[in-house]
Order: sequence, then C-alpha cells, then structure tokens
Amino acid sequence: MRSTYRFVLLALFALGVLLLGQPLARATNPSCTGLDACTGNTGGVGTGSCNGEDACFDNSGKILSNACNGLDACEDNSGRVGKNSCNGEDVCLENSGDVDRNSCNGDFDSCFDNSGPIGSGSCNGDDACEDNNASVGNTSCNGEDACFGNSGPVGNGSCQGVEACIENSVPVGSSSCNGYLACIGNTGTIGNGSCNGAFACAGNTVDRGPGECNGDGVCEAPI
Repeated sequence: MRSTYRFVLLALFALGVLLLGQPLARATNPSCTGLDACTGNTGGVGTGSCNGEDACFDNSGKILSNACNGLDACEDNSGRVGKNSCNGEDVCLENSGDVDRNSCNGDFDSCFDNSGPIGSGSCNGDDACEDNNASVGNTSCNGEDACFGNSGPVGNGSCQGVEACIENSVPVGSSSCNGYLACIGNTGTIGNGSCNGAFACAGNTVDRGPGECNGDGVCEAPI
C-alpha cells in the first residue's frame, strides 16, 4: 500500500513539472515584442512572429509562425505571410501580395512595396522583388536586386542571380533567366529553360522560345 501511495505522489509530481514547463516553452518563442511591434495590427499573428520595432505596425494580413521579424518588417502589410517569411529590415513593408513560406527574407527591403503573389522559397536577398507587381513562382527571384521592379509573371526556378530580371516587363517561363544580370530590362517573352547565363538576354527585345539563348552574354542587347 505504501509503495502504491509513493507511486501516485511521484506521478503527480511529474505531471506538475510537465504543466509548469509548458508556459516556459511558449515563452521562448514570443510574438509582438518591441516598440509598437503590433500597434494597430488587425491580422492574426503566429508564434515567433512580429518581433522588432514597428514589425507589424498597422498590419492587416495573416502572419504565420516565425515571420515578419525585424525593424518595420511587415509594417502596413496587407498580404498573407507564410512561415519563415518576411524576416529582415523593411522587407515586406507596404507589401500587399500573398507571400508563401521561406520567402522575402534579407537584410533589408526584399519585397518592399511588392503587390504580386510570391511562391515558396522566392525573393530572398536584399531588395529582391522590391516594387514587383507580378506573380513569382517557387524558388525564383533569389539574389540581391533580383526582380526589382519586375512587372512580368515569373515561372518556377527563374530569375535567380544578382540583378536578374530587373525591370523585366514580360512573362518569363520556368528555369529561365538565371545568372548575373540575366534578362535585365528584358521586353521579349521568354520560354522555359532559356536565357541562362551571366548577361544572357540582357536588354533583349525579341520573344525567345524554349531552350534558347543559354550561355554568358548570349542574346544580349544594348541596354
């Protein structure tokens, strides 16, 4: 009988420790910390999100977990922000497009004033997709200034590289325009698997079909 009583006491003690530990675990992944971090926010905020001064100030979009962390990260944002996205200074400031998971991360300004829907794993890098107003597929527009000012739809796995697809204004297919300055200022429609390489299709004005213009400087035109 005594051993049974001792067992019950130990079980209750263990349960108490477990229950006490749960709030502690939640406290290690806080949300809305920082001056005015969630002031004026009307959107849902997930765990580990909206941390930093003005991080989600006046935000109206739904924020999932581990997102919108940094100075002004999602201030005035109205788009849905997926997990692990929009982390960095000013990254999704005034963004109005839906952002999928693992996207729009950088030291600063990635997806700043973006209005197009962003796929998963895309628009990562300083100023990537800043002022973009077109749809961006998965794993696209990664690199400093990639897709800055872009206004043409971008497929999956495209426009990756420093300054790739800056000011592009036409559709870009999948697996295209990858490389330093690839398709910068492009005004010709680009098919799948085309214009890959440094300066490939830079300043291009001609429609390019699938598998064309691959290699450094191929189909480059004066900008």
